[in-house]
Amino acid sequence: MFMNMVLSVCREALSVLIVLYVVATPAASTAAHPVLLAHLDQSVQFLKAVSMSDSGEPPAPPLPDEGPQVNEDQHVHGIVDLAWQEGRLAYHKGLWLEAKRFFEKIVVDYPESPLAPAALAFAAESLLREHDVGGDRTEAIQLYKRLLRDYSATSYAKRAAWRLGDLYREQGWLQEAQFYYEQAIAQGRDSFDGDRALLGLAYTFMAMRKWSDAEHAFSALRKGMTHELLAPHAAIGLAHALFRQQRLTEAQVLYELGYRRWPTFFRRDPLAIQRDAVIHAMGHRHRAARELLLLLYNLYPRHEFAPVALLYVADSLSGDAHPLQAAFFYAAVPSLYPASPYGTAAAMRLASLYLEQKDQVDNDRWKLAVAAMTHDDSLLEINEETYVAMLREIAARDANNAVGVEALVHLGSYYEKSNDGPRALFHYKEAAQRAGSTGSPWARRAGERLSALLAPWLEGAINGQNDFLAISLFHRYGGGAESFLSSPMLVLRIAEAHRRLGFATEAGRLYQQLTKAQDLHLLELALVGLGKSYLDQEDPQAARKVLERYRFQFQAGRYESEVLHLLVTAMRRQGDLEGAMRLCRQWLQHHPQGQEEDRSYMLRQLAEVLGELNRLDESAKVYEIAIKQGQPSTDLFIAFAETLSRLNRHEQAIAAYQAALDRQPDHRQREWIHLRTALHWNALKHYDRATVALAEVGETDDPLVNRFVDSLKNTVRTARRLQMAKEDS
Repeated sequence: MFMNMVLSVCREALSVLIVLYVVATPAASTAAHPVLLAHLDQSVQFLKAVSMSDSGEPPAPPLPDEGPQVNEDQHVHGIVDLAWQEGRLAYHKGLWLEAKRFFEKIVVDYPESPLAPAALAFAAESLLREHDVGGDRTEAIQLYKRLLRDYSATSYAKRAAWRLGDLYREQGWLQEAQFYYEQAIAQGRDSFDGDRALLGLAYTFMAMRKWSDAEHAFSALRKGMTHELLAPHAAIGLAHALFRQQRLTEAQVLYELGYRRWPTFFRRDPLAIQRDAVIHAMGHRHRAARELLLLLYNLYPRHEFAPVALLYVADSLSGDAHPLQAAFFYAAVPSLYPASPYGTAAAMRLASLYLEQKDQVDNDRWKLAVAAMTHDDSLLEINEETYVAMLREIAARDANNAVGVEALVHLGSYYEKSNDGPRALFHYKEAAQRAGSTGSPWARRAGERLSALLAPWLEGAINGQNDFLAISLFHRYGGGAESFLSSPMLVLRIAEAHRRLGFATEAGRLYQQLTKAQDLHLLELALVGLGKSYLDQEDPQAARKVLERYRFQFQAGRYESEVLHLLVTAMRRQGDLEGAMRLCRQWLQHHPQGQEEDRSYMLRQLAEVLGELNRLDESAKVYEIAIKQGQPSTDLFIAFAETLSRLNRHEQAIAAYQAALDRQPDHRQREWIHLRTALHWNALKHYDRATVALAEVGETDDPLVNRFVDSLKNTVRTARRLQMAKEDS
């Protein structure tokens, strides 16, 4: 046991010597390795995350309190004076219970005495001093409340109010604390008690997470303060309030003021040291941040932030190309904090640093340096095989925390440098997928590397029109999580690949994520793609909502024409024929000189919708307008002819079918046109022409059409014989 104590003392003494040595180390002239710089970036991000977490504000440092003040001008004789003197003597000797007994005797037996208010205040303080740990606050609170009630006109009442605020604040009863602080302030700030109450109120606001209110209180105290004793509390408190509002530049001015003007007070506040260092680190002033964090460690080696501080010092030294000094601190963390996750992280980074630098730095220097800190150089007896095994073990053991994520990132980095892309992607993907559960900056780092490696492969597959390869890569290595890809446009192209292959649901999910984009061009494409995906999924209602959003948000969008076509399709599939009809008519009315293609499309859609509504005369008129105004296609003439057929306008229908034939339709369309023409000639009792039309149909490859043609031929033949027989008779 004695030997362990000696080793512990030697370790701490040596760490201080190293601190002095490293702080004096000049800036390196050579650039650090990119991997080491990555460590530093993650370390800065971790410092920021730890210091700016949304947790509650730590308890405020002890606020100044010189105790109840005695009015020496008061002279009382007799038993009261004797009890008073005995009580004060016991108070100064630390005999708290005896002092309380004398003070209470004055209050109970001589409540009208001028010394009664002071005695009551000293009795309350004696109770608190007797029970310094935890304190008998309940009885002390009652004594102070009695002082406020019975002696409200005395100077002791004002002090009693802010002392009540202190006692409630220390117990977490913040609303009560605020009430008593404000009661003391209401009596005026023309004395120490008023300023002291304002200071307590400011720290109460900090505990209540009312950062802006705390800022105003601290600022008011600094402007009107008359007691230098409160100055450091006000300055550092204001810095804390600004820091919580992420106004870092303003906060640092006050932290630096405290560091220079009140160094003793500044050193007594580890939170101020920590936050000042974090601001320096975020500003890439790593040397200044190291000095402050080493100060924090040396003053508070058991502080919860101390291992984080040492780990950052090591990272910043490696980032500044001081690998040997960084090794000291990496080795110190697991030695001084063996049971903490920071020790594991330091061991990983030390091993990574060693493998990076082993060809540049003499191995013996490394081993001797680390042995000086750990009394064991086995940590550096490592090769690539044992390094990978160590990382795998840590990743499996610490699967649910940030250390396990870091191990996976180190594994990915190792395989990336070994040109083993698939393995690197696999480990980066696994690390990035843990971002939600751990919140580790290393998970974000893994996502960045995953995107950097995977994006070229995906782009190559998409550019090569190999959609299957693209989505296979995306789901195998990207985990299907588009957030890993740094390029939203690439995510859009992947969504399009999914849609082209028929994976409409997954395409819709990707498009949905992209609808949150700030880039308007990207948002347009995402909305159009999402509308198409919903139509592919036979969800016209959802498609209509998306497409209507597009028309509202991009009234003159570059994809307005396509969206218009899709919206009409969605409304028709939804069964809202009246709505589709109104949309087509309104568009045609407001765009009399619109593009020919759009006008033709809208006229065709309007004609079809009117036909579905059985408003056949109107439908036929719209078809006629469409044919006259545009370049009618075979399909348009066939649709027009079908509408005329439903109106039994046989001659007009035959003419429309003939116009369709003149536009060289395909063989299926020709068969249909001749068949429909034959029906019309038959209806007009022109059996010879019907027979000719049926002969034009010929033998098709559709048995159903062939049977219908044969049946119609028999019908025409029978009707013709009957007609001839009638003519003969």
